[in-house]
Amino acid sequence: MLYDIIIIGGGPAGISAGIYAKRAGRNVAIIEKALPGGQLVLIGQIENYAGFASIDGNELAYRFFEHAKSLDIPFISQEVIEYDFSKDIKLIRCNKDTFEAKSVILALGSHSRELNIDGEQRLKGRGVSYCALCDGNFFKGKDVAVVGSGDSAFSDAVYLSNICNKVYILTKDKLKLHNYAENEFDDKDNVFLLKNALSTMIEGEDKVEKLHYDMNGESKCIDVSGVFVAIGRRPDTGALQGKIDMNETGFIKTNNFMQTNIDGVYACGDVRDGGIKQIATAVGDGAIAGTEASKYVLRFNHSHDLK
Repeated sequence: MLYDIIIIGGGPAGISAGIYAKRAGRNVAIIEKALPGGQLVLIGQIENYAGFASIDGNELAYRFFEHAKSLDIPFISQEVIEYDFSKDIKLIRCNKDTFEAKSVILALGSHSRELNIDGEQRLKGRGVSYCALCDGNFFKGKDVAVVGSGDSAFSDAVYLSNICNKVYILTKDKLKLHNYAENEFDDKDNVFLLKNALSTMIEGEDKVEKLHYDMNGESKCIDVSGVFVAIGRRPDTGALQGKIDMNETGFIKTNNFMQTNIDGVYACGDVRDGGIKQIATAVGDGAIAGTEASKYVLRFNHSHDLK
């Protein structure tokens, strides 16, 4: 079947793109290899999405999904294994079927890089977090740790220092700062920079209680209620290598209209190069991508004499 627009990824960006494209009258489908909602289903309480003072990630994911289903947008539960953008009609080969589309929107998302240490998986959502902006408010007046050596770690620490009692920054190797200075926290008496600190274990029964680390060959630990991991994100763009312009870390390059370097192919949300990775920005990206892809389909139909 030939679709007007196929969207790869059923998270906030992909669903938003689908809603805008469908309301513009396009024949749309969303391909999602996991559960609709993307990373939302892994988040606990959300308190920074406009319109909801507090909502569970699973609940918000369900509301996104229900909105799309109310517009009769089909969700195809398959995994994409190969893309072919070489011709006007784009081919999306999945583990079961191959789909054709005039336009493709890549809303693949990204995943936070993990520390891969003892206790991390077990205490996810119970003190281990990968988003200070999302979860920092739950740690007001408490002691927390931020693990990372780059701008994102320092940015998280700046935010947390205004609401938490103490903030420890654990850097494994030399700092990789572009927007911050090493002495950023000289005027803050509640931020402590621990250099050459290799995190080794997160301890706690039902919630985070301690973070263990090695420093210069000596084992140490700090009492904290939260551990914020800020060591970067990994985009899900492995199958796109060599097929589309990406930056050095695999995020897709776009212009302000979410257009990639390939005519008719758009990217939105966390997989896109630049910007903060938040639900609100993903939804905004999706709205633009869905609108622009819809305009492209009109031009495509006109140039190919299609209705």
